Amino acid sequence: MKATLMLAATLVAFTTGARAAEVYDSYDVFYAAQPGAVFGDPIKYDAGSAFSYPGESGLHSERRATPGGSAVRIDVAPDRITVNDTTYRFARAVAFQGEYASDIHPASAEVFIAPQVKARPAVLCVEGGSNGSGESDRHRQIYLLVNPLASKGKATFLHLPSLLSSCRAVLATKDGGLVFPKNSYLFDDAQETRVGLLMSYYTFENQRFVPALNEIRLRFTRPEIPFQFSVVEKD
Repeated sequence: MKATLMLAATLVAFTTGARAAEVYDSYDVFYAAQPGAVFGDPIKYDAGSAFSYPGESGLHSERRATPGGSAVRIDVAPDRITVNDTTYRFARAVAFQGEYASDIHPASAEVFIAPQVKARPAVLCVEGGSNGSGESDRHRQIYLLVNPLASKGKATFLHLPSLLSSCRAVLATKDGGLVFPKNSYLFDDAQETRVGLLMSYYTFENQRFVPALNEIRLRFTRPEIPFQFSVVEKD
């Protein structure tokens, strides 16, 4: 990937424009509307076709796609994915700070894939829910596989930030880089009530997560309820 400063220059366009008046009630819709969104709809899949292997506990689900004309078979298990014949375990993905691998539900997981486009490599993304309590509905297990058809040593497997995010949140820059948000809550002046969300974009560069020097701020329509929001324009 290119240097972080080049990413910052490319990302300026993502936060410009008069969007503050528009109210969103879906993060998927918001992410899909961002310039540079890498993924569209997930691979179609019959949730009733989940299966298990003899002698093995846990369900599997399978998707098939042909991005760029290359046949790809993705087997989703609770703790791993297998792309054609290569297995990637969630626990071995390079995890963003504070993220920890957890089993997902294969039958309800969503799998996205995008072919190589000019300087940007092919990418595959898996997201799913996991068991949890409290505000677990605000978190998704998100795994990004860069160069999914490359040999295992040449592919990059990342565990992305989970709060109110999605595979759809991954963006491509004009120079072929990939960026994604680390979301954190914004509080009122008393630092007691959550009133918005700060989306800080990162990239993966030189084997580490690096800030892309770009932020988007969201304001919740109602404090503490993050599922309806608008974009706060920069001054």
